[in-house]
Amino acid sequence: MNKIFLTLISLFFIVTNTFADEVEFTASSPKVVAVGEQFRLSFSFTARGSNFKAPDLRDFNILSGPNTSSSSSIQFINGKMSKSESYTYTYILSARKKGKFTISPAKIKYKGKVYKSNSIIIEVVKGSGNNQNANRGNNQGGRIQKSNIPASEISNKDLFVRVNVNKRTVYQGEHIIATIKVYTRLSLSGFEDMKLPSFDGFWSQDIPTSSQISLERENVNGQIYDVGVIKKEILFPQRSGVITIDPFELECNIRKRVRSSQSVFDDFFGSSYQTLKKKVKSKPIKITVKPLPETNKPSDFSGAVGNFKMQTYLDKKTVAANDAITLKVVISGNGNLKLIDPLKINFPADFDVYDPKITNNIKNSNSGSNGKKIFEYLIIPRHAGDFKISPISFSFFNTKTKKYLTLNSVEYNIHVDKGSEEQSTNIVTGFSKEDVKFIGRDIRFIKTDYFKLHKKNEYLFGSLTFVLNYIIAIMIFVVVMLIRRKHIKENQNISLLRNKKANKVSKKRLKVANSYLKQNKKENFFDEVLKALWGYLSDKLNIPVSELSKDNASSILQQSNVDNELIDKFIDLLNTCEYARFAPTTIDTQMDKIYADASKIISKLEQKIKRIRN
Repeated sequence: MNKIFLTLISLFFIVTNTFADEVEFTASSPKVVAVGEQFRLSFSFTARGSNFKAPDLRDFNILSGPNTSSSSSIQFINGKMSKSESYTYTYILSARKKGKFTISPAKIKYKGKVYKSNSIIIEVVKGSGNNQNANRGNNQGGRIQKSNIPASEISNKDLFVRVNVNKRTVYQGEHIIATIKVYTRLSLSGFEDMKLPSFDGFWSQDIPTSSQISLERENVNGQIYDVGVIKKEILFPQRSGVITIDPFELECNIRKRVRSSQSVFDDFFGSSYQTLKKKVKSKPIKITVKPLPETNKPSDFSGAVGNFKMQTYLDKKTVAANDAITLKVVISGNGNLKLIDPLKINFPADFDVYDPKITNNIKNSNSGSNGKKIFEYLIIPRHAGDFKISPISFSFFNTKTKKYLTLNSVEYNIHVDKGSEEQSTNIVTGFSKEDVKFIGRDIRFIKTDYFKLHKKNEYLFGSLTFVLNYIIAIMIFVVVMLIRRKHIKENQNISLLRNKKANKVSKKRLKVANSYLKQNKKENFFDEVLKALWGYLSDKLNIPVSELSKDNASSILQQSNVDNELIDKFIDLLNTCEYARFAPTTIDTQMDKIYADASKIISKLEQKIKRIRN
């Protein structure tokens, strides 16, 4: 425990020093405000700076500021600790007149260097008396009370939802960014019964957004709205023609001011409020999807659309027969990366080639799907000789140039030496592996030297051959019985049986976790990974489930002479899985890494514990 505590303290100081030099200076404010409306302008710096200089604010009335505040936080992400701090300089301003105004960058000094914030453009529109009165009313207190005011009184101009797309005409396979937004001039207290579009005809991917919907001002046809982003999706059309995006439906809870009576006390103590429910529905969106051109379409084109690069790596060019070679193909760029299938590669017929291991390292953002997809082929040459892997080609349609592009790798020459287990020194050319095997069975070579002939089925009772066969049969029977008795005894020893099957059981659980990973079922995935980790430890070291804890696990692993570094990785992975189960969002690449780390850690523990016990 003392070692773990000291390690955490050391990590704290290391992370603090590391993050101290990574500073940001950002300015933020509403994008749209009304004339005379008060709003907040903030400048945030992620360190303790000095000599803060505000920009020229002559186009606005300064009601307050600069007011200084600070905050700090410590986070554990994927088992790693990070510390962040922020110092904020805030102004309360009001706009004087209509127009678009640019607030230039502020300046601050830190460690002898001057940092500048970003500039901000603020649109000032004509003020609305109704809006201002409504905003003042929303800030008053009051009790929620039933009222006869129907929800139908709420105008569609005061509350509506939209599905905004960045493009309405695309090629098949070209990505579209769909952003679902709610627009309101009322006070919202929550949402219910959200019904997302089915996105039929599209392959869709989530863009991570905050679990908390924050509202920003936008100018829509001269009216100011509070606008919140509910969801973002990347859509890849899978067929040509006109595809309709279904309407988005949402039920909003609206906090509305009402008078409970004609009492003059309402003017002093504030009016009452009621919560109204209003269902809103977006309009359907039609997307025109153009088919990919047939002219100059490469023969190996399989549907990749975007802008990509290809890299190939061969780990060995000289190898002994029956030794493994790894060929890695990396496709990187922006587009429908996850839909790219393994490439067609012409391997020599003498090579055994296994299905590729596929790794996705892809991030979804407002610019689409970016990252890389890796195919790793395990190749085993079976006989000596010189072989070639022809250039690997990958074709895709570039939506910017509206042309097909084919990328080619180099040709790989592989020299295979005779292996220790190779049966034949002859190299047969012009035949496949199946042809060689068939010839070996079908035709026997003519014997030219002296040889003896024996009568077939000549077998005398009591001969030496008969006695030897009889003795061998008895010995085999005795060995089989001894092995069977040992197996029965081991099965009766439950702890020993659990110990032997611990690795096998954990692999089965990780296989289930991998299926959940492919289905993007995050909670199920992390549950299975945790079961695999805890289950392996319980079975391998015979720890009762009731006694499973991180402290106990760490202590028992130390007693088993497992390295502290491996123990720390095991505990960190447990922490990461437990945190990710309840985190609002988890990136796919993080799940891929967690799955890979779990497999490696269990494998290393298995090797270490076996070595120690043997």
